Amino acid sequence: MNLLFAALVAKTIVPTLELPETHADPCISFSEPEAHSGALRLIRTSDLVGLADIGRSDPYESPSPFGISPDGKQIAFVVRRANAAENKYCQQLMVMPIGGGNAPRELDRGGALIRNDFELRKFVSIMAGSAKVITPRWSPDGRRIAFLKQPGKTSQVWLVHSEGDKPASRATNMPDNVDDFAWTESGEALVVATRPGIRIQAEAIAREARSGFLFDERFAPDKADFPIPIEPVTYAYNTIELVTGKTRQSTPAEIAKLRPERPEGAPRNIRSSVNGAGGVAAWREPIHPSELLSPTGLTLKQADGRILKCEERCSGTKQLWWSVDGSSLYAIQKTGWGGSQTALLRWKRGAAAPRQIMITDDALVGCELAGKELICAREGALRPRRVVGINPDTGRERLIHDPNSAFGRIKLGKTQRFKFRNSYGVESYADLVLPPHHRAGEKHPLVVVQYHSEGFLRGSTGNEFPIQLLAAKGFAVLSFARPNFVPAAMAGKTELEIGKANRADWIDRRNVHSSLEMAVEQAINSGTIDSSRMGITGFSDGTATTQWALINSSLFKVAALGTCCEDMWAFPIAAGPTFTQYGREIGYRFFEPGVEDHWKPLSLLLNVDRINVPILIQSPDSEYEGGLDVLELYKHRGKAIELYVLAGEPHVKYQPAHRRATYERSTEWFQFWLMQRTNCDPAKADQYARWMAMKDAPKAEELRCENGASVLP
Repeated sequence: MNLLFAALVAKTIVPTLELPETHADPCISFSEPEAHSGALRLIRTSDLVGLADIGRSDPYESPSPFGISPDGKQIAFVVRRANAAENKYCQQLMVMPIGGGNAPRELDRGGALIRNDFELRKFVSIMAGSAKVITPRWSPDGRRIAFLKQPGKTSQVWLVHSEGDKPASRATNMPDNVDDFAWTESGEALVVATRPGIRIQAEAIAREARSGFLFDERFAPDKADFPIPIEPVTYAYNTIELVTGKTRQSTPAEIAKLRPERPEGAPRNIRSSVNGAGGVAAWREPIHPSELLSPTGLTLKQADGRILKCEERCSGTKQLWWSVDGSSLYAIQKTGWGGSQTALLRWKRGAAAPRQIMITDDALVGCELAGKELICAREGALRPRRVVGINPDTGRERLIHDPNSAFGRIKLGKTQRFKFRNSYGVESYADLVLPPHHRAGEKHPLVVVQYHSEGFLRGSTGNEFPIQLLAAKGFAVLSFARPNFVPAAMAGKTELEIGKANRADWIDRRNVHSSLEMAVEQAINSGTIDSSRMGITGFSDGTATTQWALINSSLFKVAALGTCCEDMWAFPIAAGPTFTQYGREIGYRFFEPGVEDHWKPLSLLLNVDRINVPILIQSPDSEYEGGLDVLELYKHRGKAIELYVLAGEPHVKYQPAHRRATYERSTEWFQFWLMQRTNCDPAKADQYARWMAMKDAPKAEELRCENGASVLP
């Protein structure tokens, strides 16, 4: 949620100038189909940056992005594409027959990207770099569709006629972002949920600015130069009459449309539930109730009150639906080795346990039951997201819409999945992506990208490093999935217990590194890797994995980071007192005797003399201060290191222009150090002049342009 710090806008003390905002339509570049012949081509940066997303951009559990019409014949959804040239998103509200056959119709477009926010430690609202899932909701009569849109400072509910014969209009004008909404039964009003407490606290902080801020637990310097609200906030529910515009407090029955009541007899710790006809219900509850990270099993409550449980067999269930006739319960489950697969379960009423209908390595995102089908966004390792209908009784699938059909003309490399158990007994896996033109017997330089490997192999965590683009440039790419915590940490009852268990003797870092070494070993054993030319990337937790690998192994010759660095000085200062306090509680040591001994296994500062690996850092401006000690020390010692700071970015970067720039720069960094290749565009001359001046850089006579020509005149 946006924080309205009006009094803090002009907080810089140096001259600045913003580029004039362009008013070009970011959707124009996507409106014309690409001219093509029958020949396949290699992927381009623009293909990855402009990938069409429906719902989340990553393949993880989320609310459904699909709105099903009351008659079950149509589907509405928002398609989102990043336009790097305009540094904006093309966002289109589309509607189409659920049976397919016709192309989607656009009902509305525009608005700023509505970003998620989340609670972090004491901070009640931290802006994320991920997009909020926009779920269009049809009016009870099917004539109108309500959806969230943000053309100004706040996200509000907008309405559009489902026939598309009138332009969309704003339906709410709340002082705060609308977080969620629902139609009333009559279709004459909307129930909306907001969090006024965030705005109220922000306004108080703005007034406090006049006398100066006390540096206290409200500060996180890597997120803001002013206090962040920490007082708990609650939702406010209001009902807006659409004809009169009047706003009133919602009734309990109206609130229940956004916060369904827990089924009778269900325990308080259930994760989600669904009520069926005739008094039946089902819910997900922890298999090991005392463990915070316990997987969930299924519980089925019969009409006569009898309870049936499915635990280990149903471990990892995520979403639940009752069939239209109430005869079956359906569930999506994360299962398989290390949770690397997705399954569909069906539990028929009267049966003792559910049956697995289908299982796949693909990701199913945001599924919603529509009549006798599940409507899902499905994506696989080499196939981007498309909308499919799945028969939950048979597992049969049909294509409804492919917003990324252009990828059918792009040649991608083959993948191979490695499954193994690390030295701590934890199931692990990784995917090896080979260059599209790989030939038998060839060996390629390797780049490791981390730390999830699900769905379309795009950019992994944070969408930070371009897997398919690196492969197209001739690299083998190891998409490494971080293993679960060691058993002692997984059994923790609280977040604090889990943190302490993971920090004991750096056991979590050792656990991850064990899996990383085994994954790299399997890649080398495939016979496709030149083990003398291997690089690694890291972002967020993956940065610490990279640090550990550079210090405790000699596998990698070059590294690229999306954030830097987990270390003992600048890192805790930039994070602020709340994080520092929590860090000490789980076992970190900051600014106290013996701190160097504690940090030695992970600290780039303390191991500067051992590390001669070129390091590229591309950090958001909200976090770069946390790595300035590493940058200064390594530069002072003559190490090959470079930092780029990306303005206006949170932890996960979201701006399309930055996505394009970081994709290209990290790819060129690995080409330079592992292939002795350069982009000979004159605009890149300064970049390569800096890199060639670095320690142990390739000499000019060793370098070649991408077309094979010498860089020398």
